[in-house]
Amino acid sequence: MASDHIDIGKELVAIKKLLILALASSGMKQAHIAAALDIDRTGVGRMFPRGAPTGFKEKGGVDGRG
Repeated sequence: MASDHIDIGKELVAIKKLLILALASSGMKQAHIAAALDIDRTGVGRMFPRGAPTGFKEKGGVDGRG
């Protein structure tokens, strides 16, 4: 039973990471992603402990504009 809860938790984290990547690739800023997912802005960065995914920028989205 406890194993099921751990698996669900890992799946939820993976889904959140996919949502962050999708929103970032659409050009959304980190602060807006955090607001959309109802998490702290720093939590968005913490989802990727080795740094932000390639092309993901704090300001301006994927292409650096904005």
